Amino acid sequence: MSVKVAIRVRPFNEREKFLGCICCVDMRDNTTILYENREKNKKQHYFTFDYSIWSHDEFHIGENGYMHPTSNKYIDQQKVYNLIGKEILENAW
Repeated sequence: MSVKVAIRVRPFNEREKFLGCICCVDMRDNTTILYENREKNKKQHYFTFDYSIWSHDEFHIGENGYMHPTSNKYIDQQKVYNLIGKEILENAW
Protein backbone atom coordinates (compact mmCIF):
# COMPACT_ATOMS: atom_id res chain seq x y z
CA MET A 1 0.00 0.00 0.00
CA SER A 2 1.31 3.42 -0.88
CA VAL A 3 0.80 6.62 1.09
CA LYS A 4 -2.45 8.43 0.40
CA VAL A 5 -3.33 11.90 1.62
CA ALA A 6 -6.86 12.96 2.52
CA ILE A 7 -7.78 16.52 3.50
CA ARG A 8 -11.11 17.16 5.18
CA VAL A 9 -12.74 20.51 5.99
CA ARG A 10 -14.89 20.27 9.12
CA PRO A 11 -17.81 22.50 10.13
CA PHE A 12 -17.04 25.57 12.23
CA ASN A 13 -17.15 25.00 15.97
CA GLU A 14 -19.22 27.24 18.26
CA ARG A 15 -16.30 29.61 18.94
CA GLU A 16 -15.63 30.09 15.22
CA LYS A 17 -19.32 30.75 14.63
CA PHE A 18 -19.42 33.27 17.49
CA LEU A 19 -16.40 35.10 16.07
CA GLY A 20 -18.04 35.27 12.62
CA CYS A 21 -15.27 33.33 10.92
CA ILE A 22 -15.41 32.95 7.15
CA CYS A 23 -14.28 29.77 5.42
CA CYS A 24 -11.22 30.44 3.25
CA VAL A 25 -11.15 26.93 1.78
CA ASP A 26 -13.01 25.36 -1.11
CA MET A 27 -12.77 21.95 -2.72
CA ARG A 28 -13.40 20.67 -6.22
CA ASP A 29 -12.88 16.96 -6.82
CA ASN A 30 -9.45 16.16 -5.35
CA THR A 31 -8.25 19.79 -5.42
CA THR A 32 -8.21 21.98 -2.31
CA ILE A 33 -8.27 25.73 -2.86
CA LEU A 34 -7.05 28.17 -0.21
CA TYR A 35 -8.01 31.81 -0.53
CA GLU A 36 -5.48 34.35 0.69
CA ASN A 37 -8.11 36.55 2.31
CA ARG A 38 -11.85 36.91 2.78
CA GLU A 39 -12.38 38.05 -0.80
CA LYS A 40 -12.46 34.84 -2.82
CA ASN A 41 -11.59 36.71 -6.01
CA LYS A 42 -8.11 37.48 -4.66
CA LYS A 43 -5.04 35.24 -4.78
CA GLN A 44 -5.76 31.52 -4.61
CA HIS A 45 -3.53 28.55 -3.89
CA TYR A 46 -4.35 25.14 -5.40
CA PHE A 47 -3.30 21.83 -3.89
CA THR A 48 -4.08 18.37 -5.23
CA PHE A 49 -4.43 15.42 -2.87
CA ASP A 50 -5.70 11.88 -3.20
CA TYR A 51 -8.90 13.03 -1.49
CA SER A 52 -10.28 16.48 -0.76
CA ILE A 53 -13.26 15.89 1.50
CA TRP A 54 -15.83 18.65 2.04
CA SER A 55 -17.70 18.38 5.33
CA HIS A 56 -17.93 22.09 6.20
CA ASP A 57 -21.55 22.77 5.28
CA GLU A 58 -24.34 21.60 2.95
CA PHE A 59 -25.79 19.13 5.46
CA HIS A 60 -28.62 18.88 7.95
CA ILE A 61 -28.36 17.30 11.38
CA GLY A 62 -30.75 14.42 12.00
CA GLU A 63 -32.38 13.57 15.32
CA ASN A 64 -29.57 11.14 16.11
CA GLY A 65 -26.90 13.82 15.47
CA TYR A 66 -25.82 12.41 12.12
CA MET A 67 -25.03 15.01 9.47
CA HIS A 68 -26.92 14.11 6.29
CA PRO A 69 -25.83 15.59 2.93
CA THR A 70 -28.04 18.19 1.27
CA SER A 71 -25.80 18.35 -1.82
CA ASN A 72 -23.34 16.15 -3.68
CA LYS A 73 -20.44 18.28 -2.41
CA TYR A 74 -20.86 17.23 1.23
CA ILE A 75 -19.11 13.99 2.16
CA ASP A 76 -20.62 12.30 5.22
CA GLN A 77 -18.86 9.90 7.58
CA GLN A 78 -20.16 6.84 5.72
CA LYS A 79 -18.64 8.08 2.44
CA VAL A 80 -15.33 8.84 4.19
CA TYR A 81 -15.27 5.29 5.52
CA ASN A 82 -16.05 3.87 2.07
CA LEU A 83 -13.39 6.05 0.40
CA ILE A 84 -10.48 5.45 2.75
CA GLY A 85 -11.49 3.71 5.97
CA LYS A 86 -12.08 0.25 4.52
CA GLU A 87 -8.73 0.20 2.77
CA ILE A 88 -6.90 1.37 5.88
CA LEU A 89 -8.50 -1.37 7.97
CA GLU A 90 -7.80 -4.05 5.35
CA ASN A 91 -4.11 -3.09 5.25
CA ALA A 92 -3.65 -2.54 8.98
CA TRP A 93 -3.20 -6.18 9.89
